[in-house]
Amino acid sequence: MHCRKRRFSSTLTAAILFAALAFPSSAMAASQPTPAAAVLQQRLTSARTELAASSERLAEAEVRVARADAAISRVEALQPQDVGETVMYVLKVSLSPFNDSFRDDTADARDAAGRLDVLYAERDQARTMLADARVRLAQTEKTLDAAAAAVVEAERLAAEQAAAAEAARAAAAERYGRFPVDGPVDYVNSWGFARSVGRSHKGTDIMARRGTRVVAVHDGTVEVRRGGLGGLTIWLTADGGTKYYYAHLDTEVVRSGHVTTGQVIGTVGSTGNASASAPHLHFEVHSPSAVNPFPILERMVR
Repeated sequence: MHCRKRRFSSTLTAAILFAALAFPSSAMAASQPTPAAAVLQQRLTSARTELAASSERLAEAEVRVARADAAISRVEALQPQDVGETVMYVLKVSLSPFNDSFRDDTADARDAAGRLDVLYAERDQARTMLADARVRLAQTEKTLDAAAAAVVEAERLAAEQAAAAEAARAAAAERYGRFPVDGPVDYVNSWGFARSVGRSHKGTDIMARRGTRVVAVHDGTVEVRRGGLGGLTIWLTADGGTKYYYAHLDTEVVRSGHVTTGQVIGTVGSTGNASASAPHLHFEVHSPSAVNPFPILERMVR
C-alpha cells in the first residue's frame, strides 16, 4: 500500500490556522520561546552586560577624578598662599644658590609648580571621562528599560497567541474529535478498497508502531470485544450518538464504561486478520451506517 505521511506545520501561526489538523500540547507550546522572543531576550542580556560595564567605567572615572583632585590639593598646598608667603618664597628662591636651607625649602614648591599644569590636564581628562560615563550609563539604562519592556510585551503576545491556539484546538476537538492514534502515523483514503471474499474496505487503516496509544475521539461509552476479523476491538458510542469502531488492537486499557476525549483506551496492534508485519488501527465511523472516516480524520485534532 502506498502511504503518505501526514505532516503538520510547527509554527504558531499554522497552529492557529490549522488547529483542526495539528494538536501540539499547550505545555510544550508554552515552554518553547518564539524566535522573536529569543532575540529580545538576547538584547536584554546584552543591555544588562553593557549596564554593568558602564557602571564600572563610571566608578573608574570617579576614582580618577578624586585622585586628581587630591594630587592637585597636595601640590597647591605647597604653593604660597598669600602676599607674605609669596614675598618670602621669592626671597628664598633668590638666595637659594647661596643658602642650602633656602634651596631645600623651595625645591619641593618649584617641583610642584612644574607639575600643576600636568595635574590640571589629567583632572580635566578624568572629568571628561566621568561626564561621558554618566551619559553612557543613562543611555544604557534607557536601552535596558526598552529591552525589558519589549520582552514583557513579547511574552504577553505569545501568551495571547498560545491561548488563541489552545482555544482553536479545543473548539476543533469538540467539533471534529481527537485523532484516534496518539503518535506518528501513515494513512490514505482507503475507503472502498477491495478486500477478500468480495468485501470492500469500510474504514481507514492508520499505520503506526505496535503499542502506540489509541485514544477516545469523543466523550462516550466504550465496549471491548474479541474475536472475528477485527481481533481485539472497541466500540465507542459518543455522547452525540455517533459510533466509532477500533479494530486490530494489541491491548485494551479500558474494558467498559464512560471515557473522555483523548483518554487512552488501547494500543495499536495486529490482532484478527491484520498482518503481524503491518500493525495498524482499522478505524470506522457509523452515523448511523458506516461512512468514509478519512475526511473526518483530516479534521480531527492531534
